[in-house]
Amino acid sequence: MKKKLLLVLAIAVATVSTTLKVQAWGGVGHSAIAYIAEQHLNPEAKEKCYHYLQHSLAYYASWMDSWRAIDPYKETTYWHTSKVDAEDNPLYNNNRGAHIHIDRLRKEMKDYKSMSDSAVVVNLKLLIHMVGDMHCPSHTGYSDQPRYKGYNIYRSGKATKFHTFWDAAPAYMHKNWTCEDFHKNLDKWSKKKIAKTVQGTAEDWARVNGKEMREVYSLIPADAEYTKLSDEDRARAVMICQTQMLRGAYRLAHVLNEIFNE
Repeated sequence: MKKKLLLVLAIAVATVSTTLKVQAWGGVGHSAIAYIAEQHLNPEAKEKCYHYLQHSLAYYASWMDSWRAIDPYKETTYWHTSKVDAEDNPLYNNNRGAHIHIDRLRKEMKDYKSMSDSAVVVNLKLLIHMVGDMHCPSHTGYSDQPRYKGYNIYRSGKATKFHTFWDAAPAYMHKNWTCEDFHKNLDKWSKKKIAKTVQGTAEDWARVNGKEMREVYSLIPADAEYTKLSDEDRARAVMICQTQMLRGAYRLAHVLNEIFNE
């Protein structure tokens, strides 16, 4: 029995270790988004989040990636991205998509006081990850571009998948930045701009992503070398990365403030 238990644990650890290597937005991007979001929590939401999580938001920012390959969380593998049709309308794909489950949890968590603590904790971990994740430039899938993950682009001569490039963009484009660096250098939007950004549902956010993230396919097309792009195109890629990170951060803070607003 002990040998079987140790084998199961070993497999679980190995699986988690593997998934950590392919985290969307990377550990850096997710942690920075969650860290900035925490700076925008109201006192009640901040207290409640710590009460349930016993850690910062950033501590659990990549939790969903770490457990996606392990029961009972395998279905959440399909909750990291949002897909749209040719007119940029969000698709529902058998109830799979980040926008679907963000909106579902926003509704369910309004009654968080009637939930068990363990349920609230899991829901918070899911929201922390999904709200940030759906804003990754490569996490909008298009029905008319079914191979959006498939082609290579190059970074200093090294081939990398389009999806992987954007997942790693926060760290690659902001070398050695800490969460505090992202906050200090990027978190400068006006209250009016933030208020406008957080309006609507996750479905609305997915629709905006659908319209805007198409640009990244033409900005860095198949087989392009990123370092040889024009200064303007590379600056635009960095701006897209930063804008999407801030959108994710401000919207995450808004969702949590909304849930714990008493």
